[in-house]
Amino acid sequence: MDIVWQLRQQSARVDAQESKLARFILNNLHTSAQATMESLAAQAGVSQEVLQRFAASAGCRDLDDFLHQVRQAGQQETAFVEVIRQRMASLSQQEQRVAQAILRDSAFAASATIEQLAGRAEVSAATITRFARSMGCDDIRDLRMRLARASSVPAGRSNPIAQIEMIEQALTLQWTQADQGSWQQAATALRSARSILLIGADGPHTPLAAEVQQRLQSAGLPLAWIQDESLLRMTLSRLQPDDLLLILAPDTLHSSVLSAVHHAHIQQAPVIAFCAATCDLAGQATHWLPLPEAPTARRYGILLALDRLETLL
Repeated sequence: MDIVWQLRQQSARVDAQESKLARFILNNLHTSAQATMESLAAQAGVSQEVLQRFAASAGCRDLDDFLHQVRQAGQQETAFVEVIRQRMASLSQQEQRVAQAILRDSAFAASATIEQLAGRAEVSAATITRFARSMGCDDIRDLRMRLARASSVPAGRSNPIAQIEMIEQALTLQWTQADQGSWQQAATALRSARSILLIGADGPHTPLAAEVQQRLQSAGLPLAWIQDESLLRMTLSRLQPDDLLLILAPDTLHSSVLSAVHHAHIQQAPVIAFCAATCDLAGQATHWLPLPEAPTARRYGILLALDRLETLL
């Protein structure tokens, strides 16, 4: 019996309490897998009688059988990202690009539309559908659900002190990668620009881009944050040498960003790039402002870089 399929069916039931319970388990499969009957009912906000009735309607012999099925499903979902990694070699070249995009940022993939995921992987929407089926998923919605569960698994054995030390080391290295003169030149270029076009970050990094926009605008800079590709192309067509392209690149670069850099070079407009030293963009920008090499530290690195730049402004 596929308990996940049963939960999906039950989540659409007319009975409000059972539907509520099914949705809770689906959205919290990993924590539900560790719960007792009492704690599961309490966390879902239903009575134990509802839980017992639900188990019977889901086709389980009893509550022990139901909890066993949920535990198994939780273990399978935890391994889903590892399954993608193991099957990489057997996928087509286009599907491998999808797998790589997911492995780089499973949290983004878990919430992205089929168009957004296709854009991140630089493949067609049909390739995303084929990839989902190759992974044993019914469709993109099923793929997103399994990724959401996998990406929500808490790092139970991770050492928070070690993580803090890693971030501190990454930020210390970031601080030394570019001298004060480079930061001052970037700040001067921002101050002298007629207009500033901010592009690059999306998905889970969107809030950071919004923070950059708000703080630089508060510093009095004529900055516009462009997210729509059609509007970006239109804006780039009007780019002048006294304008400036500001790129926030904490993740894989889209082809649209690289195209924007090429267009800025043609128009002799300066480019400031926040990115890791290993990113090709670091060598293409007029002014490079470093981000940490470790992806897990880059969100902190963006805030550090923003603080440093804001001080110079």
